[in-house]
Amino acid sequence: MRTVLLASVLVAVVLALWIAAWAITSMPGKSHRGPLPPFDVAERDLAGRLRAHVTAIASEEHNVAHPAALERSVRYLESVLGREGIEVARQEFDAGGVKVRNLEIVIGRAPTPAQKLVVVGAHYDSARGAVGANDNGTGAAAVLELARALKGFRPAAGVELRLVLFVNEELPWFGTQAMGSLVHADALAKESKQVLAMLSLETIGYYSDAPGSQRYPKPFSALYPSEGNFIGFVGNWRSRDLVRRCVESFRAHAAFPSEGGTFPDVVRDAGRSDHWAYWRHGWPALMVTDTAPFRYPHYHTLADTPDKIDYERMARVVRGIEAVVRELAS
Repeated sequence: MRTVLLASVLVAVVLALWIAAWAITSMPGKSHRGPLPPFDVAERDLAGRLRAHVTAIASEEHNVAHPAALERSVRYLESVLGREGIEVARQEFDAGGVKVRNLEIVIGRAPTPAQKLVVVGAHYDSARGAVGANDNGTGAAAVLELARALKGFRPAAGVELRLVLFVNEELPWFGTQAMGSLVHADALAKESKQVLAMLSLETIGYYSDAPGSQRYPKPFSALYPSEGNFIGFVGNWRSRDLVRRCVESFRAHAAFPSEGGTFPDVVRDAGRSDHWAYWRHGWPALMVTDTAPFRYPHYHTLADTPDKIDYERMARVVRGIEAVVRELAS
């Protein structure tokens, strides 16, 4: 009898682990495998623009501890958007005695302000002691190119698309009232906005086909590939439907490896970007990432420079994200 009971417990544990693994990793569609398709002219042009953006945004440490460099970065962002004829709103606030700002672009502004929003954003500040080309010059550069590609886009009736460039994602500001994305999310909540989806573009420029180039916190190495050549979509349980929609859309439009994961909130690495600020209000939000410290050897160092980025693969990812955003807002 005791043996039967122990066997039943073991089966129940194995079944529970299998269900948990399925819930975390099960995604619609199939990830691209094998060689990437030929690089087209549009992607080549996009890669060149992304390189120029990352170089301008993140060739030096730029954060509140280096306010002049931070200002150079944000002024570059504003100048690029201005040249494209894109209206930009500043959301200014104080951080440790330094005036800082988020930048927000509204796509599809209606005469009557919409209450339903799709938000896509990336932080442009670097960590202390880091140049920040991949983290997160790549995400900020992607937002610039999404603004360029989507400036004539019209979302569904009653929906606005907000593209946001956040300041102060990095420590010591993460999780504080001077975190740019939390300032933005709190302001939306005060206006009684409903965020249908939020995508945080976080460290999206480093890829490797070498076996063992991808690492994971235990025990997730058993669930995902060992090659760091994919883009990841990462959310919490409450954002599972959004993660699955984004992965399905990306796989339908981009011939590029992709993985998705929805994790319980106790997995803290899943919330280590600006999407966390939107989780605080119960809104579905996810991080689009190359997995940052679990792949990138120069994470949060002065060696995180623009020459480390794979701009061709990044261009493919940005085009795929554009298609995802169009579907979410349509």
